[in-house]
Amino acid sequence: MVHIQWKERYNIGYKDIDLQHRGLLDMLNELVDLIDAGQSHEGVETILHGLCSYALLHFSTEERYLKASGYPGLARQEQEHARFVEQVLAFNQTYDPQDPHQTSELRAFLQDWYLDHILKIDMDYVPHLRRYYAEAEIKAIIFDFGNVVSRFDNDRFLEGLATLCGRPAAELKTAIYGQSTLTQDYEAGRISSGDFLSGISTVCGKDLPEEDFLRAYTDIFTPIAATQELILKLEPRYRMLLLSNTSPWHYQHAIQTTPVFPVFENVTLSYEVGASKPDPRLFEDALAKLDLMAEECIYIDDVPAFAQAATEHLLHGITYTTPLALITELRRLKVVF
Repeated sequence: MVHIQWKERYNIGYKDIDLQHRGLLDMLNELVDLIDAGQSHEGVETILHGLCSYALLHFSTEERYLKASGYPGLARQEQEHARFVEQVLAFNQTYDPQDPHQTSELRAFLQDWYLDHILKIDMDYVPHLRRYYAEAEIKAIIFDFGNVVSRFDNDRFLEGLATLCGRPAAELKTAIYGQSTLTQDYEAGRISSGDFLSGISTVCGKDLPEEDFLRAYTDIFTPIAATQELILKLEPRYRMLLLSNTSPWHYQHAIQTTPVFPVFENVTLSYEVGASKPDPRLFEDALAKLDLMAEECIYIDDVPAFAQAATEHLLHGITYTTPLALITELRRLKVVF
């Protein structure tokens, strides 16, 4: 049987569903190759097991979206999903590679199911989900920290560091931010606080006392009063979460000491996730902690690329410029103060 080739027109527009559809197609094509090659029952059984497990993951994702959005065809989807799993399990129990009728039946089932279900039945819910993005009730607001909740000034850190080690701040800036990856590695959780201090000490050419270093490293934040006042106004009506590319020492000694920090019910931190924005794993972590759909959440970041990455992950991304502009964007999304 000829492989079914993925086409861009098959995209639903939801990245995780589209990736899963492509993954299912790859597994179906692999299974067809095994059948056509007359592979033993054991070989086919292995891929059937994998196909069933992957399909269950995909169906769970799909049904979660459809249930949350109130899709009227959910029951039909659930029936189709159950039928697929039952049929795959049945083939797994009875499949005989020497029986041409069974090999033909399995090929036909796989091809028909993919073409009829994914490319026809699933396409029926696309307009509904796209409307849901525009119509979903906002339930949570996710804030970046730096230059949104508080401003930060790395030059203050460099000046403090220059005082500690006697090297010009401009030289330290080039060495730390231009010639090393210490900051990126620390914020992504690839090195420990001790390793970070050791690395900066090496750059400075001098062992830096931890207490003195911490003072210079963490004394870089200035509260944005208007944003923090806005957060306090929003908190009674919306769930709040903080999502930040940050390091353990910035989190412990600066972020957690911010007056509005207790308002946030949870945090997603780059060094804990092991990735930095715009990696989608941070958005996935935040949504899992909130147990909400992406469409029900707003994400606010001062970096346009990060706000756009959130939008591509189906959150409502807002690029922060000023408190007044933020209020305008929130009102556009029907957020109530």
